[in-house]
Amino acid sequence: MPIISVVANHMETDDKRELVRELTATAARVMKLPPETITVLIDCRQPEDIGVAGVLLADRRK
Repeated sequence: MPIISVVANHMETDDKRELVRELTATAARVMKLPPETITVLIDCRQPEDIGVAGVLLADRRK
């Protein structure tokens, strides 16, 4: 059972649905497995939990 793990900033539910659908379809095709065997985990982080180039995303928006 392949597991795809995605860590991202906040996503709307509809965007998560699309991402899961697309990742599952691609992984199933490439791995030649039924889509039912693919698990996708989405770990959404808040802007204050993500740092890029030494700066929190929450601070970059100010």
